[in-house]
Amino acid sequence: MAKTIKFNLICNDKPIRNIDNLQDNFVIDDIIEYYHNGLLQRWLKVRGYEEELLHVESIDTTLSDTDIIKQLVAIFDIEKSESKIDEGIY
Repeated sequence: MAKTIKFNLICNDKPIRNIDNLQDNFVIDDIIEYYHNGLLQRWLKVRGYEEELLHVESIDTTLSDTDIIKQLVAIFDIEKSESKIDEGIY
């Protein structure tokens, strides 16, 4: 069986190795791009974040980016206000 290669996401020009790093460096533009291209899901899988992966995979892909981001913020327990989220999306 092939060994799974762990990789880092890059947010805020910093390597993201775990959920704490993701919370500290959550950049809406980066995260929404990783979500859409599937990199976020692959990262969660290789890092063993099964519960978060299930939640991310259950997001309705027909939602607007604003609603997707709000769900991601909730999944990862990000400390961001609604206005900051709306600001980051536009």
